[in-house]
Amino acid sequence: MNTTAADRMAATGTEIEFDVLGLRLCAKQWGDPNGEPVIGLHGWLDNANTFDRLAPLLPEVNLIALDFAGHGRSAHRAPGVHYHPLYDIQDVLAVANCLNWHQFHLIGHSMGGAIASELSAMFPDRVRSAVHIDGFLATGGNTPEDRIEQSRLAIEKILKPHHQARVFDSQEAMAMRVTDVTDQTLDASRVLVARGSKAVEGGVTWRTDPRIRYPTPLRHSREQIDLLLKDSTSPALLIVAEQGDTWYQGEIPDALQHHPNLTVERMDGPHHIHLEPDYVDQVAVLIRSFLGL
Repeated sequence: MNTTAADRMAATGTEIEFDVLGLRLCAKQWGDPNGEPVIGLHGWLDNANTFDRLAPLLPEVNLIALDFAGHGRSAHRAPGVHYHPLYDIQDVLAVANCLNWHQFHLIGHSMGGAIASELSAMFPDRVRSAVHIDGFLATGGNTPEDRIEQSRLAIEKILKPHHQARVFDSQEAMAMRVTDVTDQTLDASRVLVARGSKAVEGGVTWRTDPRIRYPTPLRHSREQIDLLLKDSTSPALLIVAEQGDTWYQGEIPDALQHHPNLTVERMDGPHHIHLEPDYVDQVAVLIRSFLGL
């Protein structure tokens, strides 16, 4: 790692596909095919390109980063089917089974970090270790009453879908919009937009299924999360971006209390610290140390 992230072009990886549970799931693969098996899980509304800068810094592992259903180049879920972490967990395990990976490591960002923590707790025999980049299983401050209301709204949305995808003049215009409404730099936004967009009449629009923005039904309460986390036997590393997302950070003390093998590292930086050129090298150092590379 003699060159800096700023000097390094985003890597492309190798495109692969999986047909699992009636869905076509797309993914990207980097590293040593004989290395430790690692599955990468991206954040909400993102895609597998989120690992374009981090993956080349972990060349010893066999890293496969998925596009979750409804994201990136993967197929959308069938009409009437909600986007829910339970289905994502099923998909990840189905892909691992296709690869004949009985055990594997996880690296998840944001939503992917939350899914990684839930998967590790539910199936501790499958997960060797898990890295969570600015995201972890949490209520986000929602009460049980909030959860009931979210389930009701989720059903209403599914029954009366209404969405119209915005069309942009170019991928650059899309990337600028992402930068305007998030803390991502234009450099990071371009990487995600490159995979998350498609050409349509009049310009480009998002590949992402608009239903992903609907409320998610049947989410866990804090009590359920605590019960889950106590079964997490594999080592876990949570990298907190100090200027990143806050929805889960207030519940980190709860996670530390109930998760028997959780280590928390904090570093300055925005939510996409693993994709931003100014921060990815530091993230890689933490992950390499955790994995013993």
